[in-house]
Amino acid sequence: MKIVTVGNTPILIHNTDHRNFVETDKSIPAGTYLDGEYINIIGKRKGKEFKYRLFKDKDGIIIYEKNTKPMELISETNGETRVINMPSVKGDVRTHVIASLLTGVVGYMVAKRMGKPTKTALMIGGAGALVGYGVANYITKKKKATLKTV
Repeated sequence: MKIVTVGNTPILIHNTDHRNFVETDKSIPAGTYLDGEYINIIGKRKGKEFKYRLFKDKDGIIIYEKNTKPMELISETNGETRVINMPSVKGDVRTHVIASLLTGVVGYMVAKRMGKPTKTALMIGGAGALVGYGVANYITKKKKATLKTV
């Protein structure tokens, strides 16, 4: 799997005494492309078992998963390599939650301001939340993959 680093990423080394990972003084600059795989290692954190989600490069470099962004590379016939950035699923969920809550609360507040009873205001707020969810769904469907030549 090919990834790109996000921000300056510290290189990790395994600390066998404490069964965890320690950052070294070396780092990988932002925007560096690496080839390797994601690994799960069970270690210890604050004395309790913890699952470390790391990325291990083919050269043996280990970095935290949070500092990586997965990429799909495509080689063209003329020898150029192109990178496709896929939209984040995590951002989609956040957009849906925020839009639903915001429109639901605004719908409830407007209904109460208009003097509607609480039951009616809650129904209007629920309808507003559904509309917000629909709008967020429309926005996330419109996100497109971006293509960049490396």
